[in-house]
Amino acid sequence: MNLLKDSYASYVNLDHRRDRLVRMVDVLAKAEITATRTRGMLPSEYKGPPAKIACMLSRPQKGAIGCYFSQLSIMEEALQQGKHAFVMEDDLVFCKDFQKRIAHMSNFCATHPWDVLWLGGTFHVGPPWWHKSTLGRDAELTDDPRMVRTYGAFSTHAYIVNKDSIAKILKEHDAILPASMGIDWSFIQMEPRLFTYTFVPGCVIQIDNQSDIGSGVTVFSGFKKLGPYWYQDTMEAFDPTKFDWKEAKV
Repeated sequence: MNLLKDSYASYVNLDHRRDRLVRMVDVLAKAEITATRTRGMLPSEYKGPPAKIACMLSRPQKGAIGCYFSQLSIMEEALQQGKHAFVMEDDLVFCKDFQKRIAHMSNFCATHPWDVLWLGGTFHVGPPWWHKSTLGRDAELTDDPRMVRTYGAFSTHAYIVNKDSIAKILKEHDAILPASMGIDWSFIQMEPRLFTYTFVPGCVIQIDNQSDIGSGVTVFSGFKKLGPYWYQDTMEAFDPTKFDWKEAKV
């Protein structure tokens, strides 16, 4: 099993973000990832019933509408091609040993049921105040110390959806959409019903940069407060077997 070979990989890029496009082409080449560009949808281009996006329309971050449907379009194309969907935003930083990590994830997925792989380590070890899961936590350990099962991973900047799960997940998104604040919010609602995992330490992060969803600069680097599992440039920089998962709280 080879996750990259078996995936339709694409990144969302708005037409006016030429700066991100140029940078992303270089980033993907260095990470040895072949991917297509998906034109980012503007909120004004949504032509469906307003009731379907009622919550997002009521919020100031209207860019979440375009982000949502752009990412769904990648999943839809992957479904048509019979491949996994490797969904990316266009402001990423990949770890130096990404290919080594994706090989590890490929081996894990060959022997475990899975729906989504999060490539970023954006989850809480301790239960955050907003958690709705009956489990009362964001994550739990698996039989592989490098793979953590998540119930509330909260960033959708880079992830892979199993080709056999895309139709189910698209249906879930459609049901949740009217109450959704964004695609990350929707995934949090459905995660407890799915098999979703992340590799630790996280493989991909976003650069601090001007947002097209909200206003101003988004400081993604602030997520480092989650802990050393959030992101490391090399696997060896974080040993999950020596991290006190029970005591860690965020």
